[in-house]
Amino acid sequence: MKKLLVLLFTLGISLGNASAIQAETWKFASEEDKGDVQAIYAQKFADVIKQESDGDIKVRVYYYGQLGTENDIVELAANGTIQFVSVGTGHLGSYVPEVQAISLPYVLGTDEQIIREVLTNSKTIYGDLSDKFEDVNLKLLSMLSEGEMVWGANKPIRSPEDFSSHKIRTFTSTIPVETYRVFGATPTPLSWGEVYGSLQLKTIDGMVNPIYFIYNAKWHEVQTHLIFPGQQPYVSTVSTNNEWYRSLNSEKQLMIKKAVAEAEQAAFDYQIRINQEHLDRILEERPSMKIVMLNEEERSRFEVLAKNLHETYYDVVENTYQGSEKVAARKGAQTILRNLLEEVEAAKQL
Repeated sequence: MKKLLVLLFTLGISLGNASAIQAETWKFASEEDKGDVQAIYAQKFADVIKQESDGDIKVRVYYYGQLGTENDIVELAANGTIQFVSVGTGHLGSYVPEVQAISLPYVLGTDEQIIREVLTNSKTIYGDLSDKFEDVNLKLLSMLSEGEMVWGANKPIRSPEDFSSHKIRTFTSTIPVETYRVFGATPTPLSWGEVYGSLQLKTIDGMVNPIYFIYNAKWHEVQTHLIFPGQQPYVSTVSTNNEWYRSLNSEKQLMIKKAVAEAEQAAFDYQIRINQEHLDRILEERPSMKIVMLNEEERSRFEVLAKNLHETYYDVVENTYQGSEKVAARKGAQTILRNLLEEVEAAKQL
């Protein structure tokens, strides 16, 4: 009996060592914190990978600030230090300028079913645009909406004139910055961790984000108005290091595809629920909060201004390239935006 126990103990150690040799840890960095939509995506992604690999692969999730800023974690994924990264399209412009087509206002609209259809099935996104990700050693896996972008302010904003002298926090890419300049505001790029203090100290006057994020970041505590402009959703992206992904066997690639599909569903369901719940909480906690919904006439003035940004988008893409590549880059950007707009219109008919 004693010999049997010794043998079993020895086998247990051997099996344990074999398991340890096979085990892997994949790193997934998000620009957002626990409880935010990207965190729900990352957690579901990790759970599916663990289940599909029988526990041999663990996905370690890093949240806001743990590995640096939004731009830092994109760089870490591109150079292979981490395997996965999730950030909004507004933070990717310096890496993939063409992706800023997604950031153009009044392109995707705010109907969540239409947005989801385009973001999950677009041939433009997962064809022409995805190729541009691979040029910087990233592979685009997923895009998802986190809800309508809502303006925060300490006054009602119903027209471009109301934006005069209004310092609004934006993302660091050109299109988000130029959007609010065209709208009449003073855009102020900031990482989200700086926003609360800046609003409190009145070094900025407002911000723009989905409702759930505004609540989680407590920005509603330092704003008196929330304005729904019907402008666009906050779109986040999930990418992996392209070279690393291509080195994986087909079994692991299939695991990732399954995890992406299940994580997208979990994140979509969560954002629909949490945006409404958090709006209710804001109104409960701050009964004095004023909600402003732009009507069609008011929206139309911003839509007209937004169309000027299409040329800005083409210029941004063209100027990223050198010499003889410029003409092709501009034409490519025009094709991406034209096809994206056609896909949005097609999705409206479904």
